[in-house]
Amino acid sequence: MLKLLEKPKNNLSVHYKNSYAAFSISHRLQTYLTDNMAIVCIGTDKCIVDSLGPLVGTMLTKNNICIDVYGTLEKPVHGMNMAERLREIEQNNYSLVIAIDAYLSNKKKQGTIEIREKPLTPGKGTGKSLPEIGDISIIGVMDTSDKDFNDLIQDTRLSMVYAMAEVITTGIINAVNYRNNVFEEVAYD
Repeated sequence: MLKLLEKPKNNLSVHYKNSYAAFSISHRLQTYLTDNMAIVCIGTDKCIVDSLGPLVGTMLTKNNICIDVYGTLEKPVHGMNMAERLREIEQNNYSLVIAIDAYLSNKKKQGTIEIREKPLTPGKGTGKSLPEIGDISIIGVMDTSDKDFNDLIQDTRLSMVYAMAEVITTGIINAVNYRNNVFEEVAYD
């Protein structure tokens, strides 16, 4: 088929410090949300650079979001339990799965939140071979991929990861509220 007839990719890229970041995320996600969906928040609480997913999952569940959420600080979805958790998710036959994870890229993209119309490949930045997950992916670029893992652990600030998690959470909650005709906007101070 001709490239001109293909649906254009509606990817979003916004820096977490942009004052419209949560609004941009909310606006983009509204078009994807369905009644039968799940959010899978990938990562671990044992490593700051990889804690974005579990932080978002915890924040979403504390806000009583009306969507199934997998992956929290207390019960993370990570490389060691990924296959088991994916089987659990697949059994529910969700019409949409949004996957959230921390990501490594180049220094120029650090602090960027991206929404992509494609599955997420967890562990790619650290050389792990894990299955793809999701229909839509939300990634937070934590740092550069050319650093040694030990440097990543020491250089990644929890304040940045936490602020990014707040922006992503606010965007998701506002998108869900808008879709469900609940017009209370959520904001973190």
